[in-house]
Amino acid sequence: MEHLIATPIGEIVAPYTRSVNHSILTCSPYFVELAVNEICRSHPSIIVLDTLSPGCLLIQAPVSFDQLTRPFREHLPIYLHHLFPIQKTVSLDISSVKQAIEKLMSQHPTATIQARILPDMVNGADAVAMPPFNEVVQFFQRWEGPSPAVTGKILSVAIARQHTKWRVFMGVSWANQNISPYAGGVRPYKVQMPNRAGYKLLEALTDFGIRLREGDHALDLGAAPGAWTMVLRQRGLKVTAVAPTEMYPNLLDDPMVMYRGMTAENYLPQAEGPFDVITNDMRMDAQDSSRLMVQYAKLLRPDGLAIVTLKLRQPNMRRLMDHSFRILRQAYKIMQVRQLVSNRQEVCLFLRPKIE
Repeated sequence: MEHLIATPIGEIVAPYTRSVNHSILTCSPYFVELAVNEICRSHPSIIVLDTLSPGCLLIQAPVSFDQLTRPFREHLPIYLHHLFPIQKTVSLDISSVKQAIEKLMSQHPTATIQARILPDMVNGADAVAMPPFNEVVQFFQRWEGPSPAVTGKILSVAIARQHTKWRVFMGVSWANQNISPYAGGVRPYKVQMPNRAGYKLLEALTDFGIRLREGDHALDLGAAPGAWTMVLRQRGLKVTAVAPTEMYPNLLDDPMVMYRGMTAENYLPQAEGPFDVITNDMRMDAQDSSRLMVQYAKLLRPDGLAIVTLKLRQPNMRRLMDHSFRILRQAYKIMQVRQLVSNRQEVCLFLRPKIE
């Protein structure tokens, strides 16, 4: 039996002669190789046909889209953010787009359209000002509805430059097949956060399925300027916020926030535990941060939890993660790892204390 072999990113491969399916995979631009390896572990015959945009790949698989995504439905992958099938590809021409969309919507009248323009690796965002984009985007805006429920059908649309031509890729799938029910995995939030870090914790709580308990005591390491402390307070926790720089003024005025103006290393000998939750989004080398978390484990209640961001650097991210995981396993069970959409060169971990 003939087998396909995954090829280097960006290499164009001739179409497979047997029946195949094409999809668009979205991941962080910093973790493309790891994302491809992740999906290839479940499906070794996948081929990367093209890079449409940083972190957006055109892939080919000799299995159905349902089979392609099945391994990731019960347990979220680490690096993959979003997948959708390609059932129709047309040029960036309003009449072609209208005809294709209307045909797909007639076949799937309950589907919600999710349309996005993938950043142009050649001209950047300037290309979006071209007249064809204006017409096509206005057309999509008439169709788009509210964010779909996880049980709904989605007509995913991606506008991308492939080689020298702009193309519109389309496909219909169930929301729970796409890894995320949101376009590109980017979840909309009704709560406004003062910076990206706040959305990072919101995303981590959702992806890890964590429900924080009102009245619990949280320790927020490296808390300044305070986005994670803000999220914890919104969930009704009292927070000990540790940081050598100042927090947002409204948090300093909050009687349920105990601010400790020092580094996490200096706070450790005088920490007033135990804590129900420990969070750590410190700008610290991943291995040093992991060692510090092991020291703080003795202050975490047996039924407590920790959420940690590990800051990574090129080119040895996988090795850094493996080493950091080995350190953390001295004191914790690693429940889940996720490279969040809100992350950059980092991953988030959900930890439970290891009970001897």
